[in-house]
Amino acid sequence: MYRDLAHAVYKRGESATNGYEVPAWGWGVLLLDIVLFFPFILIVNYTLQHVFPTLAIVEDPSPPAYEPVSLNEDTQSFAEGNAPLADESAASTLPHAITSSLRSTYRTLKAISGWRSLFRGFACWIAITVATSFIYGITAGTFVPALVAAPISAVALVQLYTTWTHIVISAPSSKTFWQRLPPFKKAFQATALPTFIHFFAIALSAFGPRMLAYGIGMNIPNPKQPGVVPEADKNDIWKGVLVLLLAIALNVLLVIPTKVILTRVQASLLPDEDDTIVPFDRSFQGRVEPAVVGGKGFVTIKDAWRSFSRDSWVRLVKLYVKIFAVGIALSLVWLAVIIPEMFLIISHSKKLE
Repeated sequence: MYRDLAHAVYKRGESATNGYEVPAWGWGVLLLDIVLFFPFILIVNYTLQHVFPTLAIVEDPSPPAYEPVSLNEDTQSFAEGNAPLADESAASTLPHAITSSLRSTYRTLKAISGWRSLFRGFACWIAITVATSFIYGITAGTFVPALVAAPISAVALVQLYTTWTHIVISAPSSKTFWQRLPPFKKAFQATALPTFIHFFAIALSAFGPRMLAYGIGMNIPNPKQPGVVPEADKNDIWKGVLVLLLAIALNVLLVIPTKVILTRVQASLLPDEDDTIVPFDRSFQGRVEPAVVGGKGFVTIKDAWRSFSRDSWVRLVKLYVKIFAVGIALSLVWLAVIIPEMFLIISHSKKLE
């Protein structure tokens, strides 16, 4: 979201300063803005939009025989009396769900290894991003439609996606992320279908609003003409509202439910020796039968859906609303800072003859 916002602001500034020589300090000011805002953008786009929801999807406030791990950074042992050794505030939230609020989730993560916990799994996420871009570039460059190329790329990397989920929900490990990769056959068998469905939903949530915008004649930037900013039209307001409503509906009805299913299926593959940082019912209310006794060893799509309680849905939806509000607030702050700066820079720019 912020990448698109920054791109739009940059293009408008580029258009506004066409025929002007921008002073060197102007580019310095814009670069400083990026440096100052980058940590906040990263927290919203990575921590809030990916880490927090993953923990909320996995958490079960009342799992059978849950034994919380120590929140002390210097030890991975269990606390006596089944209570964390550090951060009593985090411990007190266990009966009410750790992920019931942004504050309690933040406190729990911070108590594990400080601010670094906000970016747990980040190295694996970078590897996923690079690998996905590479595979997508190859796939989309063939006869495969872009709407399907993204899900196919994700399916090819089910090991990495599953590992990322395991790193996020489990206690810190001395192993590197590539040492925690599950066997490809098992990861593919368990997560290939929910992975394809989820990433197809993501692609559709972007494709649908764009097609609607074209269909109703909304003035939107043309990807083939990145330097051209379309002329504004008063009808774009209500058209933009329709496009936004469709985007929200597709995310709420398709993206979030499929993410819930995929994340819970991935979590069911978590090795027994890895302890989770939130309460987690490994049996999924008795639906998962261990492989050692002839079971699959992971939860099915159907059972992953059914085992997610109504209270958990309410908690997750509230979390997404809060995350959306934080994102909007950061966007407004970004605009409040950069728009006056753009006018200031333009006013001190030299017009070219």
